[in-house]
Amino acid sequence: MGDVGWTDVLASGDVAPGTVVALDVDDRELAVWRTASGVLVACAARCPHQWSHLGVAGVVDGEDLVCLSHWWCFDTAGRGAKVSMAGRRDRKSDVATFPVRERDGRVEVLLDVEDATG
Repeated sequence: MGDVGWTDVLASGDVAPGTVVALDVDDRELAVWRTASGVLVACAARCPHQWSHLGVAGVVDGEDLVCLSHWWCFDTAGRGAKVSMAGRRDRKSDVATFPVRERDGRVEVLLDVEDATG
């Protein structure tokens, strides 16, 4: 991939495994997070359920980002679910995700792409 459209958003070290960072970039609210196994994800910051900010009211649980307001969770592709007491994953609304990469110790996000998921 070329460099056109990629936006530098933070240092790679600022988002350790199991953490989430809230960012405002080009009039967009983002949550950049890293799964427990180290997968880097950038998504829209607002939970589609009741608009809680996932960068503030979200925590990483294994490979998911969980909204603490009502326990909706999102996988690395932005697919939403709520896990029942029995462990069943009931589908919920998705959150938009954006292509993200690490380069020279920095995190870059591709925000203006027509095929961003979500």
